[in-house]
Amino acid sequence: MKTEKKTEKKTEKKTGRATAPGELLCVRDLYKRYAAENNRTMKREYSEVIREISLTVRENESVCIMGRSGCGKTTLLKILGGLLAPTAGSVYYKGEDLFRSRRKRMEEYRRTQVGFVFQDYKLLEHLTVRDNMILPLMLEHGDVEASVRKVEEMADRLQIAGRLAYYPGELSGGEKQRAAIGRALMNDPELILADEPTGNLDEASGRIVMELLTGLQKELHKTLVLVTHDREIADHCDRTITIRHGRIDSLD
Repeated sequence: MKTEKKTEKKTEKKTGRATAPGELLCVRDLYKRYAAENNRTMKREYSEVIREISLTVRENESVCIMGRSGCGKTTLLKILGGLLAPTAGSVYYKGEDLFRSRRKRMEEYRRTQVGFVFQDYKLLEHLTVRDNMILPLMLEHGDVEASVRKVEEMADRLQIAGRLAYYPGELSGGEKQRAAIGRALMNDPELILADEPTGNLDEASGRIVMELLTGLQKELHKTLVLVTHDREIADHCDRTITIRHGRIDSLD
């Protein structure tokens, strides 16, 4: 009997699954709901933002998640990045069940294996472009001289080498987003998650940003998952997943 109990405990502690060749992310039966109190009835009510979502993302591919505002696409992106826990379901990264991992492991995943690109850039206004981009490397206690060289090389690729000494307030929207992309790539993450990366840009700037982002994704062999409601932006990606009312509506 004692032997059986020990075996049972070991089985419960397993947090992984077998992966198909080339699989980076695997989402299974994902749900996310929020609770809010109804001020009129004084009862707690629940709204489901994500329902029954299952999908797979392969290494080195670019995937666009499309849908109207409020459909759940940003919520899904936050879950993939470990910023938000699902109500039910699993997210596997290279076969590892992220939300059954220890807290320290989740922090490491967000810090070193995921690069985030936000619609509103999230640059620190009191730091120069150079300092904004080098910050992730300094948090990992990287070599200063090597980090400076890496920032300069990335800035050159993103066509903002002449803006490294500038502050965010002195940049155009397109330049800010290019700096944010550079910062996201500093720790050499395998996965880039971009939430409406051209949402605050005009058409011309948005096109430049997308060409640079998808170009670097291919050149550096990264996996990109991008959220947008713009079909032209989606066309830059290898395939598109459309979400409607929290469910996958179509897979291209």
